[in-house]
Amino acid sequence: MCHWRGLPLVCPRCRGALAARPPGAACRQCDAEYAEQEGVLELVAGRRGAPGFDPHFFSTLREVEDRHFWFVGRRQVVLSALRRCVPDLASRRLFDVGCGSGGLLTFLSHSGVRVAGACDVYPESLRLVRERLDVPLVRVDEGRPLPLGSGYDLLGLFDVLEHIDDDLSALRALCQSLVPGGVLVLTVPAHQMLYDEMDEIAFHRRRYERAGLRRVLEESGFEVRLLSHFMSPLVPILMLIRSAGKRLPGGRSRALERRRVEFRVVPGVNAAMRGVLALERAAMVHAPVPFGSSLVAVAVRGR
Repeated sequence: MCHWRGLPLVCPRCRGALAARPPGAACRQCDAEYAEQEGVLELVAGRRGAPGFDPHFFSTLREVEDRHFWFVGRRQVVLSALRRCVPDLASRRLFDVGCGSGGLLTFLSHSGVRVAGACDVYPESLRLVRERLDVPLVRVDEGRPLPLGSGYDLLGLFDVLEHIDDDLSALRALCQSLVPGGVLVLTVPAHQMLYDEMDEIAFHRRRYERAGLRRVLEESGFEVRLLSHFMSPLVPILMLIRSAGKRLPGGRSRALERRRVEFRVVPGVNAAMRGVLALERAAMVHAPVPFGSSLVAVAVRGR
């Protein structure tokens, strides 16, 4: 196994060991070569699965995620969860699986979390992350096992699992990529009853119930240290929208317009929601939040 820029990686074609072959890498077993361009290792086999995201939205995310209450609230929840559940956080290095536009990873880095690197399927994503952080980046295939070797001590999976067809297999592979005692921190959308056209255009395969997420984590070999809902103020709003949506025509086009509206930063509303979510985070310190439109989990690979 080659530690390309400190990352344990394997060949995406045969899972063989990689050898550094500047400026990229090559497989010792099948001799496949993988190029590195502008700090991004193209570790792809050329096959793709069903779409998991619309890369058109990356530029929109980049514009709003440092200000919009949802993104700001989520990043604060993740940081708080890591600081509470990972006492040796300072000695670990986070690898972000499915890094998107890089806002959350950049925030964690600026907050003192050491970053090992990140991967994503989309070049658009990795270009945006490169503008923000000087860390190793890997482009991977969609719908194939990740080319991660063993040896990671902290993995992030932020609103990614719901895009994957076989979530159990994906989590088992991530568990095997962690060292014993390694940590996975993840977020997912909650409550299947809220699933609607918005989830469909976002390529969500599912939303999660708390018990179901715990079950799939434990079946994958993880010990759950934290599991809580968050974004509780959004649940009644989403239930009203979902109920109204069933009675209105134009499902997909209406959902696209709703997505554009939800990405807008409305100053008064945004400030109020950020304040409410700060209160929610304070409550989470004492006990898990019983409901919310998202879930956060911190899980550890058993020794």
